[in-house]
Amino acid sequence: MADSQDVQPVEKITPKNSKLVPILVVSLLMLGEGVAIFFLVKSVSPVPAESLASDGEMDMKAFGGDKMSEVELVECRPSNRMGGKLITFHIRVSGLVTAGDKERAIELVEAKKARLEDGVNIVIRSAEPKHLNEPGLETIKRRLKYEIGRVFGDDELIKDVLLPQVLQSGPGV
Repeated sequence: MADSQDVQPVEKITPKNSKLVPILVVSLLMLGEGVAIFFLVKSVSPVPAESLASDGEMDMKAFGGDKMSEVELVECRPSNRMGGKLITFHIRVSGLVTAGDKERAIELVEAKKARLEDGVNIVIRSAEPKHLNEPGLETIKRRLKYEIGRVFGDDELIKDVLLPQVLQSGPGV
């Protein structure tokens, strides 16, 4: 018969240990699931194409594959009273032009700055409140593109209008 001193006592499972084991198991399962989902999504997702060239020009397939450049057109502070209250805007307007037309566009901006500001003021002053509250300001951009083309005398020079800054101020805004 074995000596009672040679037998090691079996560890008793305490309430402290019994709560810790399921938490560890669930945590490891969640971590494994997260890693698996990450690698699955990464392997299935397409690799994004380079959208910016090294010289700051954009390769825009939507515009016939030509390299595009941004040109700052005008910055002004028009107001609008169509909604019954006066709202003043601080707006910056830029345009996308083909890389070959960039110098020409910059020259036209410098030569026709006051007419550009006037055109932007007209578009904003005559805009309906619903157009000024569109998430992407699509209607305002379309009208600005038309007005800029009219001022420049070339509807094709500006491929797209960008509004990097549109700040509203006034009562209740």
